[in-house]
Amino acid sequence: MKNRSQVIADLLDKPGHLIRRAHQMSVAIFESEASPFGITAPQHVVMTALFKNPGVDQVTLAGLVALDKVTTGSIVARLAGRGLLRREHSQVDGRARALYLTDEGALLLRGMQSAVRKSQRTLLLHLSGEERKVFVRLLRQVIGVEEELKGLNRPRKGARFATERPDEAAAARAAPRASRSRRQAG
Repeated sequence: MKNRSQVIADLLDKPGHLIRRAHQMSVAIFESEASPFGITAPQHVVMTALFKNPGVDQVTLAGLVALDKVTTGSIVARLAGRGLLRREHSQVDGRARALYLTDEGALLLRGMQSAVRKSQRTLLLHLSGEERKVFVRLLRQVIGVEEELKGLNRPRKGARFATERPDEAAAARAAPRASRSRRQAG
């Protein structure tokens, strides 16, 4: 039977555990730095994506920020309720709503950049400049976006989000809703 120290040592060799711990630290540091703005890390990510991609619909936004549609919808509703983003009928798809930061939202996003940068520096405080670059590059590689970043990590023409090929996007749009739900669940 392993003692407590051996169990802890074993955990410290498991990437999943370390990533979870790093995520906990990241959230705590971000919340500490960004608390004056009343914005959570996922809300900041959504606002940043809308700043860089104005007019996207909610499904596209969810793909861009790698959040599920329900979570993205909840964040969008909260931000809209605070007057930080607005929804307009899409000129491209009448069923969709195009999302935009309001002037107030853009101003808040700009105003919190110093706090965001500080939270990132604090998170990586124990790494040298070169180690930070390598660490971030390796994280991108782990999540499968390092190669896409070379293409600016933007959706390709015809794709709804960066990790989807245009032919997958066309197939997804053509598939009946029920089979699409089964495919996403599996």
